[in-house]
Amino acid sequence: MKENVFKRVFTALLVVFICLMFLTGMNLGHEDKSDSPLTEFYLENYEETGAINLVEAILFDFRGYDTFGELLVLYIAIAGIIILGKEIIKPKDEGGEGS
Repeated sequence: MKENVFKRVFTALLVVFICLMFLTGMNLGHEDKSDSPLTEFYLENYEETGAINLVEAILFDFRGYDTFGELLVLYIAIAGIIILGKEIIKPKDEGGEGS
């Protein structure tokens, strides 16, 4: 009984925390960086990469290692959620109950 209440309270607090983090991110002031020297560099040199468009050049050529690192972190997070999900959600028929 106590474990069930703890799980519900923990889940509710987690949802509130995630919502607060989301709202905080939405309200952050974002500066206009269109006059950055880096923006000019991307616009002038993206054709040298052989990419079809500017977005592809930035993601895969100029910032390839950064993109790879982000994908690696995303993969590890998803794998962790799947592993933890298997531990939390177990079939109720284990141990021969209900037969």
